Amino acid sequence: MKTPFYSLLLFLTCALPFASAQAPALVEGQIVLEAEQSTGGKILRYDSGNVKGVTLDRSCEANFEKVRDARIEWTPEEPLPPGWWHGVIESKHKQSYSNRELSVVMAGGLNPSVYVYANYVWVENGEPQRFEFWIYTSTPTSSVQIKPKGDLWRWNNTWPISRITLKQVSPTELDASKALTLELPVSEDGTVQLPFPLPTGNWTLAGYTGKPGQALVEGTEGLPIELSFKLDRWKKRRVYSAPFHIRTPLNRVEILTKDLFPSVLLKHKATRNRIQEIPGELMTTVDPSRLEIGKLELFGNTLSDTPPTFPRVPYGKKKVVLTSWDDGKPQDLRCAEILIKHGYAPTFLLNGNSPALQFMDQLEAMGAEIGSHAYYHTALGTLTPEAALNNVTSMRLLLENELGHPVISFSYPNGYSPSQDEEGDYVLRSVRGAGYWVARTQLTREQTIEEVEEPLMMRSIGLWGSGNKALVAAWPRFLKEEGGVFYLKGHSWQIGQSDKQWQKFDDFVAQFAGVPDAWYPTTGEFSLWLWAKENIDLNVVSSSGNTMTIELERPWLHPWLAERCPISLGVPEGVTTARWQGREIPVTDGRVDLVWPQ
Repeated sequence: MKTPFYSLLLFLTCALPFASAQAPALVEGQIVLEAEQSTGGKILRYDSGNVKGVTLDRSCEANFEKVRDARIEWTPEEPLPPGWWHGVIESKHKQSYSNRELSVVMAGGLNPSVYVYANYVWVENGEPQRFEFWIYTSTPTSSVQIKPKGDLWRWNNTWPISRITLKQVSPTELDASKALTLELPVSEDGTVQLPFPLPTGNWTLAGYTGKPGQALVEGTEGLPIELSFKLDRWKKRRVYSAPFHIRTPLNRVEILTKDLFPSVLLKHKATRNRIQEIPGELMTTVDPSRLEIGKLELFGNTLSDTPPTFPRVPYGKKKVVLTSWDDGKPQDLRCAEILIKHGYAPTFLLNGNSPALQFMDQLEAMGAEIGSHAYYHTALGTLTPEAALNNVTSMRLLLENELGHPVISFSYPNGYSPSQDEEGDYVLRSVRGAGYWVARTQLTREQTIEEVEEPLMMRSIGLWGSGNKALVAAWPRFLKEEGGVFYLKGHSWQIGQSDKQWQKFDDFVAQFAGVPDAWYPTTGEFSLWLWAKENIDLNVVSSSGNTMTIELERPWLHPWLAERCPISLGVPEGVTTARWQGREIPVTDGRVDLVWPQ
């Protein structure tokens, strides 16, 4: 618990308005906000005593009743009038790395803001630091704020800001390289009056509401994009948003649900997409034009006429335990050793700059699976549809070039969030187009194997570390649930550095290991099982009292995948022996397990 003296000491280290510092004022359409005129943050100075800038770090925590209220703030002499504002943030910080996970906010109405990190143009060390943005407000601005994203106190100090300049402007057009936000009223008929056709690229439409609804946006080519707003699971009134990408200038916004929003925010992300060229072609995993047929023969006494069937879970198991780990860090090796020791078959998902690229062969030799986390660790919905597809395709291609076999598992960088274009959700479409079979989102839910309707939208139960309580709470329910799917996700670099921290991890995963009726596959093997049940047809060719012949038919499957594809069949009562492709195979507890090709 902080003592009053400690809190006072922290408070005094942070910036408060200087007694001699006047409140900033609007002069001839421009207002300049100097670092020393701010409140809430900490003033940084050079050895000479001159001000370097204002930042936020843990020492400022005492300035705020709640961590989520942390901000640097400037209060003008008079509220700023509505209209267009061109803003420039300047910094004397001359190193290219700093925490720019923050937004500049013009407080008033829906608090229109621009997120710095996603729109920042990176510069080399030693060059001047500068960020430019445009904001349109429909209500007066009571203060200008710099707000960090997430829990600031866990991370480094924010980008130190020396000055913000805001100038009243009257633009008639803006291009796609500009970061801009507009706060606009919604008319009674649901239309939103735009000042002029707005730039192409990635946008978010948002508004404050307490009910679900629909909206429509359209570019100059006349192709509408439908947007949906769904309430969170708590049905709370708050700001809900829907991202989209538009290929021609945006000239129509209409709220289709009556009284959904009184006003909306339109936020444009500066379009600067990176495209990675990787040589080669993706490996073909399935060829529906080439059918393969296998022969299964069953023998016994007084066989029933019931044909073989696929059970819920293969190998006589009743439930599934999955685990996957993102980012491809050096700690993956130690993480894999612990998980495999306990009987898990983990999947490790890598980016284009992951250190684990150097030891993928070791992970595979241990029994782990290698999958993709996209080439760049960038949320796909913040990219254009073309760049999103390139980001996920190039990483799969890189891995297949190195590994020499298909890569079918994926996890969404920064989690899954849909983004719409004229053809629908291009985030999901890009992952499907890149040929992945299974993809894990950041979404959490307890589920059964039948509830996995879309393998490219897999949910976990919890994240190692922050989700440990949810995982422990779900485990007893999972043990009672036939067909349940227990999914643990994580980042090996979050486990820790010390042997004590690794032992804690070892003890934690051990409690979910060794369940006799649970199957512990990789995510790729799990998706192959789901595929097999949907794509392998069973045809009884002949049947008598003591013999049954069945043909199995499926599309051509890449041999590497075929070796790992579970085929487990429940056989009719009375079967004592079986032959698969002419070779005798065991019959165990009323089932046969096949490897195709034999």
